[in-house]
Amino acid sequence: MSEGTVSSPINPSDREAYVSSVIIGAEPLGPDGTGPRAVTDRALSPLIGVTILVGIVVLLGVVVGSLALGFDNQLTQPAPQVALDVTEYSADGSGNSGRPYLEIHHRAGDIADGTDVFIRDGSGNEIAWSDVWTAGSTVGPGSYAHLDGCGSDGALDVISTEGQTYSIVFRQDGRTVHIDDVSVPAPPQNVGC
Repeated sequence: MSEGTVSSPINPSDREAYVSSVIIGAEPLGPDGTGPRAVTDRALSPLIGVTILVGIVVLLGVVVGSLALGFDNQLTQPAPQVALDVTEYSADGSGNSGRPYLEIHHRAGDIADGTDVFIRDGSGNEIAWSDVWTAGSTVGPGSYAHLDGCGSDGALDVISTEGQTYSIVFRQDGRTVHIDDVSVPAPPQNVGC
């Protein structure tokens, strides 16, 4: 060999194949000039594992985030579970200036804010439980609403017929839930305020 020349283990006839294989992206020849160089998968395994792990974490974060942000406006306080009962009815209005009345008592169940519970008559008129003079600010043990359609509950229809129904509804955050119905148990003797 002459000085300045580099000896190559690749045969001159294979040199063109080697150059074209490197340019195209094929496996380069091994150090002895024959066959492709041995490639190990050890360098690719951690890269693939990390990529899959990052993908799973990102996907999990998107799912959890969308669940947390997507349902927050749908989570509302449930309507109270309340048992109400007509415990007193006066057809002749004795003790109430001659006006027939009924009393709706809380018998059992949850305690609710009286501004979220409404009494509605058959005509669709309603009044908040807390606005009835006997009811108080909460619907709970010992509370009751005195109804006759006069005075503080004057927004409601006057008690006038047997079977006349009042509905108790819960309203909060734009939704209305029916709790119970109570009816006048017997015909009133007097009608009007």
